[in-house]
Amino acid sequence: MNHEIAKYSGISLSNFNYHFPTKRKLVLSIFSYMKVNLSERINQNINLKRESSPLNLVKIYIEFENEFKFFYLDTYNIISHYDFFGKELLIQVDEAILLIKNLIYVDVGKGFIRHGPGITERTYDDLSNQIWLNCHFWFAQSYIRNKKDNILTKCINACFNLLKPYLTEEGHKKYMNFINGLK
Repeated sequence: MNHEIAKYSGISLSNFNYHFPTKRKLVLSIFSYMKVNLSERINQNINLKRESSPLNLVKIYIEFENEFKFFYLDTYNIISHYDFFGKELLIQVDEAILLIKNLIYVDVGKGFIRHGPGITERTYDDLSNQIWLNCHFWFAQSYIRNKKDNILTKCINACFNLLKPYLTEEGHKKYMNFINGLK
């Protein structure tokens, strides 16, 4: 395995083994790189800064997942073999859900998402969790069901449908414009 990775990476096997003497070191390095990469994508995305929409975040996350699908299609096995990794992933998950929730609150403040009778903080917690679950497992369910075409658009539409009951008329227009801009 090390030989194949080194060859694919364009470095010598001895150099590879020097930097990654154990599988644990390799997995930690990959995860660390993934965290930095996702963080940079979020921080550099001008649309997320300007629009601050949960669907913009979904788009960033799904594009990221597509690049690192080797990880997302095998999350369970990775965690079960590297228990230290589960704690790191839990932190990342909690941060992602909090970011989604904060973007929902921004849209509540802008009048795009309803707030009022029957809608509580728990509603937004559940909605944030559902959006995260949808994103995180979208690739796996797409591959299991052999539905690999238009993965990004389908995931964003599914997240839009989760948000739809809570959108104001203006919010519905804003989100539809976003979705139509993807085509």
